[in-house]
Amino acid sequence: MLERISLLVGIVLGAVLAACDGAPPPTAAPPAPAAIETAAPAPVPEGEVAARYGDEVMTVDELVVELQRLPARSRQLMDEAGRERFVENYILHQLLFEEGVERGLDSDPDIRRQVEDMNRRLVVQKLVKELQTVPPITDEQIEAYYDENETRYSTTTLRARHILVREEERADELREKLESDPDSFEELAKEHSVDTASARKGGDLGFFGHGRMVPEFEAAAFALKESGDLSPVVKTQYGYHIIRLEERREGEGKPLDQVREQIRASLRHEAVQERTQEYYEDLKDRANIRIDAEVVERVAADLPAPSPVTGANPFHGGGH
Repeated sequence: MLERISLLVGIVLGAVLAACDGAPPPTAAPPAPAAIETAAPAPVPEGEVAARYGDEVMTVDELVVELQRLPARSRQLMDEAGRERFVENYILHQLLFEEGVERGLDSDPDIRRQVEDMNRRLVVQKLVKELQTVPPITDEQIEAYYDENETRYSTTTLRARHILVREEERADELREKLESDPDSFEELAKEHSVDTASARKGGDLGFFGHGRMVPEFEAAAFALKESGDLSPVVKTQYGYHIIRLEERREGEGKPLDQVREQIRASLRHEAVQERTQEYYEDLKDRANIRIDAEVVERVAADLPAPSPVTGANPFHGGGH
């Protein structure tokens, strides 16, 4: 079934292009699938045949399914000749598939591996999607959260610096140095921070408001009140941060109605994260996972070294 789906992918875009500009059917590898419409097909006479080839037929039901793989706009642009080419391409790909099966290509180890990989991904995606189903967030929950976190919903902005390192022990050492020598922050940021974009500026992040940083970082930064205040070591998904407040510009609070849907989305996200994390932890506990770190390290060490790659700093621009 998956092989058939892969072959039919080419039909979809091939017919669209042919219908729009009169080009001949494509012979290159099938492109990415078009969006699938889910509207119910119109009733058709039972057993009606749209096309015949050899001893096979393309039924009207099959034609409806394949046409519905096209966006509505693309179907509307297809003329009579385009629809005929669409059916012809469908048949051609069916013939190619059958030819490949006769040659035993459906048993090719590489193809079977790819089919199994796709099956695993689809099953995991389906399960993860199910985990994202949580009870609706009520107005009472939103109002309670707003009352407890009213200062988060204001126009207050901060200018801050930070030092980001990967190891907690290293962050603790730097935090201790800053206690005795606060003026060394910029130099330590340049020397040690793995957020290279801000490190070049002595850790300077410029001004930012609520919602710009990941929650743990934001909570620690906005808890600082006076210029020069240092945060404790803060752990986020990026590593361990030390934050210094440079300037605080107090703003006005936003009314509840203005942030209601923002809070609803945040609470839903938190509920999904909590449910998913609990499920993962339970799954791992029941599996009694045991990792031989020495074997893992030995295998990793035996792999060829990767080529040097330059690119965007993963710590900059996506929250800190």
